[in-house]
Amino acid sequence: MIKRTTLNFVLDSISFVNLLLLATTGAIMKWVLPPGSGGGYGRGFRGGRPPTEVKDLFGLARHDWGTIHFALAVLFVLLILVHLVLHWSWIKTCGKSILFPSRKVACDPTDRPDVQ
Repeated sequence: MIKRTTLNFVLDSISFVNLLLLATTGAIMKWVLPPGSGGGYGRGFRGGRPPTEVKDLFGLARHDWGTIHFALAVLFVLLILVHLVLHWSWIKTCGKSILFPSRKVACDPTDRPDVQ
C-alpha cells in the first residue's frame, strides 16, 4: 500500500506539470496561433486563407491545440478533485477553525493532513 504522503506528492507533482502544460497550450493559442490564424478543421474556408497559409506548430493547427488544451483542463479539474478528497479532513478542521474560532478547533499549520 502506498503511503498517503507519497500519494499526495505524486498527485501534486502531476498536477503541477499538468498546470504548466495547460499554461503552455494557452500561450500557444493566444500568441503563437491567435484566432484567425487559419488553423483547425476549416482549413482554407475560414478567413479565406488557402491551405498554404494555415499556421501550425509542430504539425498541429490552432484547433488541435485547443483540443489538447481542453483535455488538459479536464484532467486538471479531476486531479484537483482527487486532491480535495485526500485533504478533506484537513479542510473540514481548518474550515471549522476559521468559521467558528470560539470552538477551540485548532487549525495549526504544522498539522499533517495525512494523520487521522
